[in-house]
Amino acid sequence: MMRAALALSAILLPGAALAQPSQFQCSRTQYAPTASIEGKDGVFYRVQSDLRLQHPMDDIVVGQLAHLSRVLAEQGTTLIFVNVPTKGQAMPAYLPPEAAAYGYDAGMMQANYRDVIDRLTAAGVAAPDLMTAMLGAGPDEKVFFQADFHWTPAGARLAARAIGEMIRNHPAYADVAPVAFTSQEGPVEVAFSGLRRELQTFCKDTLPPVEATTWITTRAAEEVNDASDIFVDAGGGESAPAEEGALDIFGTGEAEASLALVGTSFSDSSVNNFAGFLSEYAGIETVNYAITGGNQFGAMTSYLTSREFAEDRPTFLVWENPIYNSLAQFGPVPMDELIAAAGPACDIETGAEPEGPDALAARFEPGQLKPADAFLFDLGGEGSRVATVTLESADGINRSVRIERGDRLRATGRFFLRLEPYWRPDLTRVAVTFDRPLRETSALTLCPTPKGDDS
Repeated sequence: MMRAALALSAILLPGAALAQPSQFQCSRTQYAPTASIEGKDGVFYRVQSDLRLQHPMDDIVVGQLAHLSRVLAEQGTTLIFVNVPTKGQAMPAYLPPEAAAYGYDAGMMQANYRDVIDRLTAAGVAAPDLMTAMLGAGPDEKVFFQADFHWTPAGARLAARAIGEMIRNHPAYADVAPVAFTSQEGPVEVAFSGLRRELQTFCKDTLPPVEATTWITTRAAEEVNDASDIFVDAGGGESAPAEEGALDIFGTGEAEASLALVGTSFSDSSVNNFAGFLSEYAGIETVNYAITGGNQFGAMTSYLTSREFAEDRPTFLVWENPIYNSLAQFGPVPMDELIAAAGPACDIETGAEPEGPDALAARFEPGQLKPADAFLFDLGGEGSRVATVTLESADGINRSVRIERGDRLRATGRFFLRLEPYWRPDLTRVAVTFDRPLRETSALTLCPTPKGDDS
């Protein structure tokens, strides 16, 4: 009976009796602010993000991504949606035995990832399978850092190769003139890790830093005639020739394809050189718009609402997002804004007039506006982070919608709003108040309805 009780205790109390000795004399990391467990070779896994059996993507979100992909394609841009797998999905070999006490099941977790990819593909969204690519790493090749949740250069290279293969096989690549890029080893670099710092307080010995030999990707001097010549497994590359964060990005010539990368800290890191590897495997110079701390929508919203995107759209747009960053977290509004921004230029005049130093308003006949309509509220320059929209109906009902850009996002001064969630048949007035004074070029305009969106 005593042995049975101890066995039951081990199941009910994760890590209580199953834990293997810590390589760094760590204890009780499951009670850290980011609850984590230590596996083989001192590899740590976050309980909530890395061991969860399901990271859902609702069918509504799949439909929104399909809608966004179609609208972008109508304007000449191919969306590649990159679901970054969790450490538990793509690097299960280092998990400790007590992971089972948390309900972890590798087959179920991996099936969850493949299900998301399959449903996106069925909906017409180009979504490469990074998990399978990363599971193909060598036996001693770690695709994530030991005490951090970001991918290593090896993981970034495998991911970029899978994405590059999908891009090269996409019909939109038929007219691309590939460019050769080569990647060479650079200096060792150490990156800051909030998770490592947090876990260190639970360990006596020093945890391994987020440290790696970097890679530097450069454009080859010679041009190539055969695309197959440039897609060799050279092993990696850093943030390609463009400077990170640069916004005048399409200086490579009008005849050359362009590739914009938006994403999270997985992309915004010189240690892993994801953008450089992407240039190498896609054969297209990658310009990196990623934002650390921008979460799901930070980089994508900053880029799609920018004038640079509106005036010079890329051939391919790679949107990287970890699978645990749910696109449904903030409701439909962020995706709705992206869909409106991705469509044709919002240049339909509304006759809007100033109403004070920071406000514009336009009036409409009842029934004139439709649910599929969308508006652009443009300050006329950068700087504005908040636009408060007021929708007024003929019977006096007012609705207020606040569109805000966080401090990490770019303050493009351009805000988009689809009417559908707020539409009423008797809407007669649409007004916007910015957090900055109006400029001569400030405007409140309607967006043309993309094909197939008529209601």
